[in-house]
Amino acid sequence: MKPEDDERRRRVASLGVASMVLGTIARSGEPPGSRPTAHPARVAVCFDQGRPLRRQAIYTGYQASRFVDAKFTSNEPHILFAIAAFREAARMLPVDVLSCPDTEADDLVAGLVEDAAGAPDRIVSTDRDFLQLVGPTTSIYAPVKKLVIDESNFYDVAVPKTPSGEPVTSPIDRFLDYRVLIGDPSDNVPGVPGLGPMSAARLLASAPLDAYVADPSRLRDALGRRSDAVERAFADGTAAMIIERNRSLMSLRVPAPCWSELPELTTRGTWDPAGFSAWLDEARISAVDRTALMHRLEALAALRP
Repeated sequence: MKPEDDERRRRVASLGVASMVLGTIARSGEPPGSRPTAHPARVAVCFDQGRPLRRQAIYTGYQASRFVDAKFTSNEPHILFAIAAFREAARMLPVDVLSCPDTEADDLVAGLVEDAAGAPDRIVSTDRDFLQLVGPTTSIYAPVKKLVIDESNFYDVAVPKTPSGEPVTSPIDRFLDYRVLIGDPSDNVPGVPGLGPMSAARLLASAPLDAYVADPSRLRDALGRRSDAVERAFADGTAAMIIERNRSLMSLRVPAPCWSELPELTTRGTWDPAGFSAWLDEARISAVDRTALMHRLEALAALRP
């Protein structure tokens, strides 16, 4: 690889991180082209740092394939460079930046939601694990889909549909167990053998997951068919083991160690409009509505305690 190729990749990564975060701030966490009806009083940006040691202690295979994948390992230094560059620029912004050694951003975000104590909050992420946090005051903006997900459209976007297009629904608080049953290939977390998205959704639409662990005879009626693999997994204890493990890996409502340290893990920026404007010019960030961005940053600075 030529040196200029590394420089170009760092440049692309830096533009990507900065444009995504700053564009989200400029739009108040709404999709492009929409007119926000509410604006945040606080913006916090959370980053992974190091390796997910807590979850790897629960399951050694967690994200294991990611760290030996050549594409991931070759891109990682450029992403880390981009994060460091943004963190430096964020010192001039009225926003908070959080990270914790060997901790995933997921746990930091979940801790901030818990800390909000019922105040409206919006998570900006493509990670489907955050859907377990959707509730009366918590919504998700999915930037790839350019869609805000809340209780009003949760079932349209988060659960499987029948051939006729009807979503297979269960209480939203069972979404975690839906993910527990099907696993997460992106994190190298296997689910219960024999269960795909539709089968998992049908089980949870009929009863809570623990009901099948206690009485596997209920599986066949809930699925509407016989499944030797699923029935065997629940009968011999395999499913119970996987469920316990995956709940420990995936739950974002169980307090993580970092929750007690959120203030210490927070770097608070100090609004410097002249310095930040000069940085925008130097970084040549053109994909963000600069007028809207500066207006939102001024408003955030005015609300800063």
